[in-house]
Amino acid sequence: MTQPRRHDDMPASVPLLLDEQRTLGEETEDDQIDSAELNQQDPVAALLAALREEIGDRNLQHWFDKRTRFEVSGDRVLVYVANPFILNWLLRRFRSALNRAAQVVLGLSASCQLEVDESLLAHASASAATNAVVIAEGDQSPGQTTTPATGTAPSRQRKHAPASHPASEFDRPSGLTLPNNRRKFRSLDSYVTGECNDLAVLASRQVAAIPGERYNPLFIHGGTGTGKTHLLEGIYTEARRAHPTKNVMYLTSEAFTNYFTSALTSRTVPSFRQRFRNVDVLLIDNIEFLDNKRATQEEFLHTIVQVIEHGGQVVVSSDRHPRMLTKHREELTTRFVSGLVCRIEAPDEATRHKLVRSMAVGMKAVFSDESLDYIVRRCRRSTREIQGALNQLEGQFALTGRRISLNVVREVLGEMEEECRRLVRISDVEKVVCDAFGVTAADLRSSTRRKAIALPRAIAMFLSRRMTKSAYREIGMYFGGRDHSTVVAAERKVKDLIAKGEAPDLPTSCTGRTFGELVDELEQRLMTLAG
Repeated sequence: MTQPRRHDDMPASVPLLLDEQRTLGEETEDDQIDSAELNQQDPVAALLAALREEIGDRNLQHWFDKRTRFEVSGDRVLVYVANPFILNWLLRRFRSALNRAAQVVLGLSASCQLEVDESLLAHASASAATNAVVIAEGDQSPGQTTTPATGTAPSRQRKHAPASHPASEFDRPSGLTLPNNRRKFRSLDSYVTGECNDLAVLASRQVAAIPGERYNPLFIHGGTGTGKTHLLEGIYTEARRAHPTKNVMYLTSEAFTNYFTSALTSRTVPSFRQRFRNVDVLLIDNIEFLDNKRATQEEFLHTIVQVIEHGGQVVVSSDRHPRMLTKHREELTTRFVSGLVCRIEAPDEATRHKLVRSMAVGMKAVFSDESLDYIVRRCRRSTREIQGALNQLEGQFALTGRRISLNVVREVLGEMEEECRRLVRISDVEKVVCDAFGVTAADLRSSTRRKAIALPRAIAMFLSRRMTKSAYREIGMYFGGRDHSTVVAAERKVKDLIAKGEAPDLPTSCTGRTFGELVDELEQRLMTLAG
């Protein structure tokens, strides 16, 4: 049986003059070409032809020809106009038409935005060559080049579909582009590896090198901010680089659902299936979005089965193991576990060191080694937490121009935690301190002044004041009915010990830490306990 014809991705960037894309009333049968050939050879004409269908030739000439400049990046269309008056007029009159034209050419996630460019006013009387309509694909394929505007390109126009039978977006190669507005997809080379993710990275590299040969499907799962999307983007980039002729598609499960529901509404399911079931590498992010969507799950199941049986590769990511997708069809989850399931753990300390230093390299701020080490110890949950802390510190550097020292990091990150602090109780502090020093709650509330008890008690009072903001008297009463002055003295003592940077001479579960590091460790445990 003959396989359906596969559609290649549109060229990454093809500038073209607006008046080179029109034939005003002189279109002949030779000038008419099908939409697939047009989108492959002349993608800008497809956008303008779609707009012409919406508003007509006369409006296109009067309001857009030599008066506007188009830029298309990913799934967003930017239309530049000469002044705010024209912008408001076009918004009132053509907003819906522009959005529809963008969605016809770029997919359902496309949108159109108008902005003012005063240079258009100064060049309104210039030649048409200065008013080029440029489309810049956000993810250019390796080896693709930009075609210069020569001013002599032949006029080509998509054949107009009858008004009563609109063409399906799935019948156009450009109708299903990557639902992505990133300027550039990340690569596997920029992914920081460690013990927490080495298996997932190895499998991703092998899948990108020889898609469809091993680990099919590849299922990657892990918590938020552990790098699942980065891995899928890296597979996309490497697969297209190594196999430029293969049809590689990356999208989220939400986008897949939107396309499927649109196909159901417009009764174009056969076209939808032809487009999705004839890809060579299918990358689906955040599959957990399909929870309870039974019809979409069934369609997705048939899609991945078709892709795999025809030698294609399927890669899926999720926030949990396939067996934990309890709201998915069993046929789908068993298909996921039939391949290779890789878990990405939260970054360990060695990986966090690599992450912090790789992120800091691209920043203008100057960090001390101690400050970076502090961030590594403080931000343990995800890559995003590390990135947020570095961004906050870079903003501080831009404000003051001073080197980011350990004291600056303590102050800035302390303020960040203060703004989003979770509820911590004195009893939580007591439990964490007891676990760390191997003492009991009765010991902390006793009257003994032995150092093995007095120091943990002082740290517990200090943390209670810092983490709960309870009154001194309340804290003193909790720890054995003591006076508020005892709590004040304990707080002052712990601050002095932190400032000296010495290590406690008592056995703790945080061995090898200074007092400052010990307090930071206990605070992290409290935040985890409260969360």
